[in-house]
Amino acid sequence: MQASTVVGTLALLLGAALVAGYTYGGDDAPPAAEPKTIQKKVDEREAARRAAVAAQQKRKAEFQRRCAKPVKTAEELAECRSAYRQL
Repeated sequence: MQASTVVGTLALLLGAALVAGYTYGGDDAPPAAEPKTIQKKVDEREAARRAAVAAQQKRKAEFQRRCAKPVKTAEELAECRSAYRQL
């Protein structure tokens, strides 16, 4: 047998084995996750922004509650300072 015939035969056998492997092989790959659309990204960003604004308003209200009195004890003054630092 010639070398070219041997190489060609091996190529055909390997090709047939490859096709049979794909045909009879299981599809073990998990389903692809749905890609994030731009609208979903915008919605997530907007939700994060609203949560940040709500947290800021909560800190501001806490500061107003602690620091509204004109005369404060040392303890109240320390609480007011801690609320201001969080603001």
